[in-house]
Amino acid sequence: MNPPSLPPATPQPAPRLGLAIGSLVLGILGFVSSLFIVGIVFSLLGFVLGIAHLLRRQARNGMAWTGLMLSVVGIAISLAMGALCFKLVTSPTFQARFKKMIENVDQSPPEVADDGFGDWLGVAAPDFSVTTLDGETIKLSELKGKRVVLDFWATWCPPCVKEIPHFIKLRSEASEGELIIVGISSEDAATLEPFVKKKGINYPIASADDLPAPYKDVSGIPTTFFIDRKGVIQNVFVGYHEFDVLKKHALGEDFEGEPKSPPDEGGSPP
Repeated sequence: MNPPSLPPATPQPAPRLGLAIGSLVLGILGFVSSLFIVGIVFSLLGFVLGIAHLLRRQARNGMAWTGLMLSVVGIAISLAMGALCFKLVTSPTFQARFKKMIENVDQSPPEVADDGFGDWLGVAAPDFSVTTLDGETIKLSELKGKRVVLDFWATWCPPCVKEIPHFIKLRSEASEGELIIVGISSEDAATLEPFVKKKGINYPIASADDLPAPYKDVSGIPTTFFIDRKGVIQNVFVGYHEFDVLKKHALGEDFEGEPKSPPDEGGSPP
Protein backbone atom coordinates (compact mmCIF):
# COMPACT_ATOMS: atom_id res chain seq x y z
CA MET A 1 0.00 0.00 0.00
CA ASN A 2 1.45 3.27 -1.08
CA PRO A 3 1.79 6.03 1.56
CA PRO A 4 -0.51 8.97 1.13
CA SER A 5 1.02 11.74 -0.95
CA LEU A 6 1.81 14.96 0.87
CA PRO A 7 0.60 18.29 -0.50
CA PRO A 8 3.32 20.36 -2.13
CA ALA A 9 5.11 22.74 0.23
CA THR A 10 3.94 26.31 0.14
CA PRO A 11 6.86 28.55 -0.95
CA GLN A 12 7.99 31.07 1.67
CA PRO A 13 7.48 34.67 0.60
CA ALA A 14 10.68 36.41 -0.34
CA PRO A 15 11.83 38.86 2.30
CA ARG A 16 10.80 42.40 1.62
CA LEU A 17 13.98 44.26 0.97
CA GLY A 18 12.54 47.57 -0.16
CA LEU A 19 12.96 49.22 3.25
CA ALA A 20 16.52 47.94 3.65
CA ILE A 21 17.53 49.03 0.16
CA GLY A 22 15.85 52.40 0.63
CA SER A 23 17.61 52.89 3.97
CA LEU A 24 20.98 52.04 2.44
CA VAL A 25 20.54 54.31 -0.60
CA LEU A 26 19.25 57.23 1.44
CA GLY A 27 21.94 56.68 4.06
CA ILE A 28 24.62 56.92 1.36
CA LEU A 29 23.02 60.06 -0.11
CA GLY A 30 22.69 61.64 3.31
CA PHE A 31 26.30 60.87 4.21
CA VAL A 32 27.65 62.20 0.90
CA SER A 33 25.62 65.43 1.02
CA SER A 34 25.88 66.00 4.78
CA LEU A 35 28.47 68.75 4.32
CA PHE A 36 25.81 70.79 2.49
CA ILE A 37 23.33 70.53 5.42
CA VAL A 38 20.56 69.44 3.02
CA GLY A 39 21.88 65.89 3.53
CA ILE A 40 20.00 65.75 6.82
CA VAL A 41 16.78 65.21 4.85
CA PHE A 42 18.15 62.08 3.14
CA SER A 43 19.69 60.89 6.40
CA LEU A 44 16.45 61.22 8.34
CA LEU A 45 14.53 59.29 5.69
CA GLY A 46 17.22 56.61 5.62
CA PHE A 47 17.12 56.35 9.42
CA VAL A 48 13.33 55.91 9.43
CA LEU A 49 13.38 53.24 6.70
CA GLY A 50 16.19 51.38 8.47
CA ILE A 51 14.29 51.28 11.78
CA ALA A 52 11.12 50.20 9.98
CA HIS A 53 12.95 47.29 8.32
CA LEU A 54 14.57 46.11 11.57
CA LEU A 55 11.25 46.19 13.42
CA ARG A 56 9.81 43.76 10.86
CA ARG A 57 12.58 41.24 11.74
CA GLN A 58 13.20 40.35 8.11
CA ALA A 59 16.32 39.15 6.34
CA ARG A 60 19.14 41.38 5.13
CA ASN A 61 19.37 43.22 8.42
CA GLY A 62 22.99 44.00 7.60
CA MET A 63 21.89 46.21 4.71
CA ALA A 64 19.44 48.02 6.96
CA TRP A 65 22.05 48.43 9.72
CA THR A 66 24.52 49.88 7.21
CA GLY A 67 21.93 52.37 5.95
CA LEU A 68 21.01 53.18 9.54
CA MET A 69 24.59 53.88 10.59
CA LEU A 70 25.31 55.99 7.51
CA SER A 71 22.14 57.96 8.22
CA VAL A 72 23.16 58.58 11.82
CA VAL A 73 26.59 59.81 10.72
CA GLY A 74 24.97 62.01 8.05
CA ILE A 75 22.60 63.51 10.61
CA ALA A 76 25.47 64.23 12.99
CA ILE A 77 27.58 65.93 10.30
CA SER A 78 24.62 67.97 9.02
CA LEU A 79 23.78 69.15 12.53
CA ALA A 80 27.41 70.09 13.13
CA MET A 81 27.54 72.03 9.84
CA GLY A 82 24.26 73.74 10.68
CA ALA A 83 25.57 74.78 14.09
CA LEU A 84 28.78 76.07 12.50
CA CYS A 85 26.87 78.11 9.91
CA PHE A 86 24.54 79.51 12.57
CA LYS A 87 27.52 80.53 14.69
CA LEU A 88 29.12 82.16 11.67
CA VAL A 89 26.10 84.19 10.52
CA THR A 90 25.30 85.35 14.06
CA SER A 91 28.83 86.48 14.81
CA PRO A 92 29.31 90.27 15.10
CA THR A 93 32.08 90.22 12.49
CA PHE A 94 29.94 88.53 9.85
CA GLN A 95 26.93 90.76 10.54
CA ALA A 96 29.07 93.89 10.32
CA ARG A 97 30.55 92.79 6.99
CA PHE A 98 27.13 91.79 5.64
CA LYS A 99 25.63 95.14 6.66
CA LYS A 100 28.51 96.99 5.00
CA MET A 101 28.07 94.94 1.83
CA ILE A 102 24.34 95.74 1.69
CA GLU A 103 25.03 99.43 2.26
CA ASN A 104 27.64 99.45 -0.50
CA VAL A 105 25.25 97.77 -2.93
CA ASP A 106 22.51 100.24 -2.05
CA GLN A 107 24.77 103.27 -2.45
CA SER A 108 26.62 102.20 -5.60
CA PRO A 109 25.65 104.02 -8.80
CA PRO A 110 23.37 101.94 -11.02
CA GLU A 111 25.36 102.63 -14.15
CA VAL A 112 28.49 104.50 -15.15
CA ALA A 113 29.26 105.10 -18.77
CA ASP A 114 31.67 102.59 -20.30
CA ASP A 115 33.03 104.86 -23.02
CA GLY A 116 35.48 106.93 -21.02
CA PHE A 117 33.20 108.99 -18.79
CA GLY A 118 34.22 106.91 -15.80
CA ASP A 119 37.57 108.74 -15.83
CA TRP A 120 35.72 112.02 -15.30
CA LEU A 121 34.10 111.02 -12.01
CA GLY A 122 35.49 113.21 -9.24
CA VAL A 123 36.80 115.79 -11.74
CA ALA A 124 35.71 119.44 -11.67
CA ALA A 125 33.21 119.83 -14.51
CA PRO A 126 34.72 121.86 -17.41
CA ASP A 127 32.94 125.17 -17.82
CA PHE A 128 30.75 126.13 -20.78
CA SER A 129 27.95 128.51 -21.68
CA VAL A 130 24.71 127.79 -23.54
CA THR A 131 21.76 129.92 -24.53
CA THR A 132 18.34 128.47 -23.74
CA LEU A 133 15.27 128.61 -25.95
CA ASP A 134 14.07 131.51 -23.76
CA GLY A 135 17.20 133.51 -24.58
CA GLU A 136 18.80 133.03 -21.16
CA THR A 137 22.56 132.40 -20.99
CA ILE A 138 23.57 129.64 -18.59
CA LYS A 139 27.21 129.44 -17.53
CA LEU A 140 28.00 126.21 -15.70
CA SER A 141 30.61 127.73 -13.38
CA GLU A 142 28.01 130.22 -12.10
CA LEU A 143 25.81 127.37 -10.85
CA LYS A 144 28.16 126.32 -8.06
CA GLY A 145 26.33 125.99 -4.76
CA LYS A 146 23.52 124.06 -6.46
CA ARG A 147 23.18 120.50 -7.67
CA VAL A 148 23.21 120.40 -11.49
CA VAL A 149 21.80 117.79 -13.89
CA LEU A 150 22.81 118.03 -17.56
CA ASP A 151 20.61 115.90 -19.77
CA PHE A 152 21.88 115.34 -23.33
CA TRP A 153 18.92 114.25 -25.42
CA ALA A 154 16.99 114.57 -28.71
CA THR A 155 13.34 114.71 -29.72
CA TRP A 156 13.73 111.65 -31.98
CA CYS A 157 15.19 109.49 -29.17
CA PRO A 158 12.49 107.26 -27.52
CA PRO A 159 14.45 106.64 -24.27
CA CYS A 160 15.07 110.39 -23.99
CA VAL A 161 11.39 111.18 -24.45
CA LYS A 162 10.46 108.48 -21.91
CA GLU A 163 12.83 110.00 -19.36
CA ILE A 164 11.63 113.60 -19.75
CA PRO A 165 8.57 113.20 -17.43
CA HIS A 166 10.99 112.14 -14.68
CA PHE A 167 12.94 115.38 -15.06
CA ILE A 168 9.70 117.38 -15.13
CA LYS A 169 8.60 115.74 -11.87
CA LEU A 170 12.05 116.22 -10.34
CA ARG A 171 12.02 119.91 -11.29
CA SER A 172 8.58 120.27 -9.66
CA GLU A 173 9.64 118.60 -6.41
CA ALA A 174 13.02 120.31 -5.91
CA SER A 175 13.51 124.03 -5.41
CA GLU A 176 15.57 126.04 -7.90
CA GLY A 177 17.92 126.95 -5.11
CA GLU A 178 18.64 123.26 -4.61
CA LEU A 179 18.71 121.81 -8.13
CA ILE A 180 19.20 123.03 -11.68
CA ILE A 181 18.25 120.81 -14.62
CA VAL A 182 19.40 121.73 -18.12
CA GLY A 183 18.42 119.78 -21.22
CA ILE A 184 20.91 120.04 -24.09
CA SER A 185 20.19 118.92 -27.65
CA SER A 186 22.06 119.40 -30.91
CA GLU A 187 18.76 120.02 -32.73
CA ASP A 188 17.79 123.52 -33.80
CA ALA A 189 15.35 125.76 -31.99
CA ALA A 190 12.67 125.30 -34.65
CA THR A 191 12.55 121.59 -33.81
CA LEU A 192 12.88 121.94 -30.06
CA GLU A 193 10.40 124.74 -29.32
CA PRO A 194 7.15 122.97 -30.34
CA PHE A 195 8.30 119.76 -28.66
CA VAL A 196 9.07 121.56 -25.39
CA LYS A 197 5.68 123.27 -25.45
CA LYS A 198 3.84 120.03 -26.23
CA LYS A 199 5.55 118.08 -23.43
CA GLY A 200 5.26 120.90 -20.90
CA ILE A 201 8.97 120.85 -20.06
CA ASN A 202 9.54 123.07 -17.04
CA TYR A 203 13.35 123.30 -17.06
CA PRO A 204 15.71 125.13 -19.44
CA ILE A 205 16.39 123.58 -22.84
CA ALA A 206 19.35 124.68 -24.96
CA SER A 207 20.55 123.90 -28.46
CA ALA A 208 24.31 123.31 -28.51
CA ASP A 209 26.80 121.11 -30.35
CA ASP A 210 30.14 122.80 -29.70
CA LEU A 211 31.00 121.98 -26.10
CA PRO A 212 34.30 120.94 -24.47
CA ALA A 213 35.16 117.44 -23.27
CA PRO A 214 33.64 115.42 -21.80
CA TYR A 215 30.32 116.76 -23.15
CA LYS A 216 31.49 116.67 -26.76
CA ASP A 217 32.24 112.95 -26.32
CA VAL A 218 28.59 112.03 -25.81
CA SER A 219 27.84 109.38 -28.41
CA GLY A 220 24.74 107.72 -26.98
CA ILE A 221 21.65 109.43 -25.64
CA PRO A 222 20.23 110.06 -23.21
CA THR A 223 23.45 110.80 -21.35
CA THR A 224 23.06 112.52 -17.99
CA PHE A 225 25.77 114.28 -15.99
CA PHE A 226 25.27 114.76 -12.24
CA ILE A 227 27.34 117.66 -10.86
CA ASP A 228 27.52 118.50 -7.17
CA ARG A 229 27.43 121.86 -5.40
CA LYS A 230 31.23 122.19 -5.68
CA GLY A 231 31.08 121.73 -9.45
CA VAL A 232 32.44 118.17 -9.42
CA ILE A 233 31.13 115.46 -11.74
CA GLN A 234 29.74 112.75 -9.49
CA ASN A 235 28.17 110.40 -11.99
CA VAL A 236 27.41 109.92 -15.66
CA PHE A 237 24.47 107.77 -16.73
CA VAL A 238 23.99 106.51 -20.26
CA GLY A 239 20.53 105.29 -21.25
CA TYR A 240 17.09 105.47 -19.66
CA HIS A 241 16.75 105.44 -15.86
CA GLU A 242 13.73 105.38 -13.56
CA PHE A 243 12.66 108.42 -11.55
CA ASP A 244 13.86 107.13 -8.17
CA VAL A 245 17.36 106.51 -9.52
CA LEU A 246 17.57 109.95 -11.11
CA LYS A 247 16.27 111.66 -7.97
CA LYS A 248 18.69 109.79 -5.71
CA HIS A 249 21.74 110.96 -7.65
CA ALA A 250 20.40 114.41 -8.53
CA LEU A 251 19.90 115.24 -4.85
CA GLY A 252 22.71 113.17 -3.35
CA GLU A 253 25.60 114.13 -1.13
CA ASP A 254 28.47 116.19 -2.54
CA PHE A 255 31.82 114.73 -3.58
CA GLU A 256 34.23 114.34 -0.68
CA GLY A 257 37.89 115.29 -0.92
CA GLU A 258 39.82 117.25 -3.51
CA PRO A 259 38.75 117.02 -7.19
CA LYS A 260 40.89 114.86 -9.45
CA SER A 261 42.77 116.07 -12.50
CA PRO A 262 40.99 115.68 -15.85
CA PRO A 263 41.91 112.59 -17.88
CA ASP A 264 45.18 112.84 -19.79
CA GLU A 265 45.94 116.21 -18.27
CA GLY A 266 48.30 117.22 -15.51
CA GLY A 267 48.04 119.91 -12.92
CA SER A 268 45.00 121.04 -11.01
CA PRO A 269 41.51 120.66 -12.42
CA PRO A 270 39.90 123.83 -13.74
